[in-house]
Amino acid sequence: MAKVTVNDRVVEVPNGTSAMDAIFHAGYDVPLFCAERHLSPVGACRMCLVRTGAPRKGPDGNWILDENGQPKIFWMPKLAASCITAVTDGMVIDTLSDEVKHAQSGMVELTLFNHPLDCPTCDKGGACELQDRSYEYGLVEKFYHPQAMELPMYTRYDMTRRHVDKHHSLSEFIVLDRERCIHCKRCIRYFEEVPGDEVLDFIERGVHTFINTEDDGLPSNFSGNITDICPVGALLDQTARFRARNWEYDSTQTTSMDDATGSGIIVDTRSGALERIRAAERREVNETWISDAARFGHEWVNEGRVRRPLVRREGKLVEASWEEALAAIKAGLAGVSKGEIGIYLGGNATLEEGLAAVELAEALGTPHRDFEGRTNSPATAFAAATFDELLDSSFVLVLGDPSEEAPILHLRLSELTRGLKPAAPLSHGTPFANLNIKERMERDRNKLALFSPYPVRIAKWAGASGVHAPGAEAALLAALLGQSEALPEGVSAEAVAWTKGRLEAGGATLVLGAAVLNDPLAAAKARALAEKYGAKVMCMTPAANARGLEFLGLYPGKGGVSWNESGLKAAYWGYLPSEEQLKAAGFRVLHLTHLGPLAERYADVVLPNQTAYEKRGQTVNLEGRVLPLEPAGINNGEADGAVAALALLAEAAGLKPPVRLVRQAAKTLHDQYKLPASGGIWSGKAASFGTPATAGPLYLRPSMWRREQLVGAAAKVVQVRLEASPETARAHGLVDGAAVEVETPGGLERATVKVVEGLPAGVMYLPALGAWSGRSVPARVLVPMEGAYD
Repeated sequence: MAKVTVNDRVVEVPNGTSAMDAIFHAGYDVPLFCAERHLSPVGACRMCLVRTGAPRKGPDGNWILDENGQPKIFWMPKLAASCITAVTDGMVIDTLSDEVKHAQSGMVELTLFNHPLDCPTCDKGGACELQDRSYEYGLVEKFYHPQAMELPMYTRYDMTRRHVDKHHSLSEFIVLDRERCIHCKRCIRYFEEVPGDEVLDFIERGVHTFINTEDDGLPSNFSGNITDICPVGALLDQTARFRARNWEYDSTQTTSMDDATGSGIIVDTRSGALERIRAAERREVNETWISDAARFGHEWVNEGRVRRPLVRREGKLVEASWEEALAAIKAGLAGVSKGEIGIYLGGNATLEEGLAAVELAEALGTPHRDFEGRTNSPATAFAAATFDELLDSSFVLVLGDPSEEAPILHLRLSELTRGLKPAAPLSHGTPFANLNIKERMERDRNKLALFSPYPVRIAKWAGASGVHAPGAEAALLAALLGQSEALPEGVSAEAVAWTKGRLEAGGATLVLGAAVLNDPLAAAKARALAEKYGAKVMCMTPAANARGLEFLGLYPGKGGVSWNESGLKAAYWGYLPSEEQLKAAGFRVLHLTHLGPLAERYADVVLPNQTAYEKRGQTVNLEGRVLPLEPAGINNGEADGAVAALALLAEAAGLKPPVRLVRQAAKTLHDQYKLPASGGIWSGKAASFGTPATAGPLYLRPSMWRREQLVGAAAKVVQVRLEASPETARAHGLVDGAAVEVETPGGLERATVKVVEGLPAGVMYLPALGAWSGRSVPARVLVPMEGAYD
């Protein structure tokens, strides 16, 4: 620890801490623009200038004293940028002298020199760091008030400001106002240091400098984070632009249910409409970053909501009350035995909803219970690794695509290969300037191996990698176990030997994608590999709350129908199942947020559901960490969650509802299931089930986007492509660029054919856009739509 004096206060901070964070730790403030949590400090903005010094010892070994008999402080000849200055024991930092204030106010003046006066029309108003800094550290009256009898001079510039492009779209999601940009370099450093996608840079020099990309758009899954870290209104979210002033939003901090990582998010609503999603700092999970799907995939929430129950009368769904819906369900269940009723929740159901489903299934005596997106092998069969344990690993073996299956894991693997770990928090929270992060850090490729069914972006960070055909995961794992010498095509013997050597060295972590979890044989071999080498495992499940729902026992009993199977006499679905399942069911209760064509055609009763942004409860992420959900102020009419809907179903079946209230379910979880407090790791009872893997030439490739999210800007950015190798395309009569329709378990999917060199032969790839991620299914490419061929 280093003992540092900041003005008149003495504090102790860890060695290597930046002077900036020592100042904050002491309770003082310092202006900053270029420094940002989880980015390298560069001192480029020079806003955080401070005076630093230290006492010295004389030749006799004693402190040199001043005229007051105190150790004399020898000040550095020039001011230093506190964000890039590391503290030393005995250092003295001055932030209050006139010299420091003069320098800081001068930097504010230079920053505002060409900055436009857009505050009345800028969406960053009220949340702009430049506004705050100019108010707190702007021109000091005593320095620019030469004549005491005259008004103070707050600016010395009277020339016209420069004018450049004001509304330059970097992508459908991000707009750049070049006049407002202060060249702090946060966005450029972010892309290079966090996701590793170097897409932005400074162009031109001097006053003509601007940021831009040579690519069309921002080819990254994490582009939206630059709108959070931009200190001015230069980079703005196009999906939320001009929706409201910052002080008009009702902000709710909750958990993203877009994937299994459990990222912290802030949901901004206004007048009952969801307007914006921002990242919340959750150091142990996502730090301060979220994926583009979590940030921009919200526009569907406000459109076409089911706000009241719907009951089928004379062949049509008509609005009804909850009492009328109860009567309709009671009539529909007449003649159906309780053991033949199915209960199926969405993969983003809360623990409270899962408990209500399990308790009701037990009361009914039905084995037909499940949740959407459950893999064929349980994720809870593996001891889960935390993100901290992942970063402590000496080696990580990835089987899958973290960039799409669990995007935050992509960012943590980026930290792993650069030897970084989250900085220890100080009294003011996460350090603003972590001096361990540096620009252009070399990556240690010895820490990572990656094998996947298609080319994956982060394979460039791996010391060994390979692209194999879907379904070859079991053969690859058998080779790593030494059980077989046969290798999947696309995987070299050298890559397998290198990976085995790294596993044998110990301290490894396995990261398993949906393709492994959907193949019971591959999952069993992965478990054997983890046991052999003492490795922990992180499972990238398609369902956001898969671990929690499996711990509760929400999966089929003996003879039960799975979430992706048909053959029920009556069922409750908390999501929209396939047309085949709806056709085969006798009586259908759908609990939906939006009404689609299939629901209009087949549903007997539709109950209004809550989106994940409106739920109160708890979820469990892929670490096993318990995380909270809080409801945002969204106008959803009479919508309610699965706890209320299942209570209605119980009454219709002639039972007393086992669980009626979310609060009741939460108490049961803590009392009977020993659920830890929010943030704790839950090690519940491992699930035990196994479903045979499906086979077919169409591989539903994991995607961070879901089908319902592809509206608005996302519909323009996310391209649904049917990809195949040249040989496979010729075999199926596919032409590059052709528009086709593909039959999938979720219905017809329109796609554009893309012929890609290097893909495994005999396989077609289509984004899953939902719960069927990582499965191979029978393929049927329908007659191309009009205009597909010349």
